[in-house]
Amino acid sequence: MTPDGVLLAYDPNDVKPGWIALVLVLVLALATFLLWRSMNTQLGRIKAPHRADLGPADSADENSSDASERPPAEPQDGSEPERGDEEPPR
Repeated sequence: MTPDGVLLAYDPNDVKPGWIALVLVLVLALATFLLWRSMNTQLGRIKAPHRADLGPADSADENSSDASERPPAEPQDGSEPERGDEEPPR
């Protein structure tokens, strides 16, 4: 074996994870915990009504809409929709 090969050879039984890997895992665990706690705090501040507070009439109004509120339908033949007396953009 060449001298370079001897320097690069290692015994798999002598390889250990080390303290740096342990510290890295602990820092990641701490960061994850702090982010989780912050997320719970932010979600707790949301002021959204509960389903029981809405009632059946309010929740039905959100799902339906009047025909007058809908925009006009596009023509199916690919032609431009009528725009009325609008001026062209400059």
